[in-house]
Amino acid sequence: MTFIVVPHGGGTDLTTRTYELSYRRLRLLKFAAIGLGVALVLMIGSWFYLAAQATRAQVLQRDVRRLEGEVAEVDQLRRRLVEMEARYAQITRLLGGVRRREPAKAAAPPPVARDTAEADSADQALLPRAWPLAARGFVTRGQRGRGDGERHPGMDIAVALGTPIVAAGDGTVTEAGRDSVYGLFVRIAHGGGYESLYGHASRVLVKARQRVRSRQTIALSGSTGVSTAPHLHFEIRRNGTPVDPVSLVHLPE
Repeated sequence: MTFIVVPHGGGTDLTTRTYELSYRRLRLLKFAAIGLGVALVLMIGSWFYLAAQATRAQVLQRDVRRLEGEVAEVDQLRRRLVEMEARYAQITRLLGGVRRREPAKAAAPPPVARDTAEADSADQALLPRAWPLAARGFVTRGQRGRGDGERHPGMDIAVALGTPIVAAGDGTVTEAGRDSVYGLFVRIAHGGGYESLYGHASRVLVKARQRVRSRQTIALSGSTGVSTAPHLHFEIRRNGTPVDPVSLVHLPE
């Protein structure tokens, strides 16, 4: 193959030049061009592949960070669950301890029972031993004396609004009315110096000087007086001194 170069214009060198290229060299140039093209295609393909891998690596790093966060949350929840299980077990032991002591007190003569051993049989029959509600309820606070650093002369029993409040024993209603602290309340004298009080009622169903029998409905539970939720404040006193109701009343099963 021959290439002829013919100069144009106003230059001084207007000599025509001739270049010869053999077919063998032409084929070599052809193969070289094809090789360069293939290499260029491979380089472009490799770049796209590497770019895709880099993008995937970034996505995987984000997934790893997210999974690490989720693992940390799961670990925190696991520790929280362990703490809650420990608290639940502690509460269960406490409640179990209270329940285990109850039958023991019922089987053995309680302090008050020893005190009443000198009373006559009539007074024994009048003792306020019945559970003061028609429902079991839930004891949220017990009787505390001066030695406990907190004074609470009775027992608080959380119960639904309107639950019948019943007399803990036979007796005579000495007071039935409203008090700024106890709200609507009933006080019953049982004999032998014992009396019981039922506070925070929503409705009183008995009157003063009325005779009542054990388990007779005398009021309905409520949240009157100094109270934040429906419950019964139940007190037992002997000669004006608070007596722990747990030591005298038969707690429900």
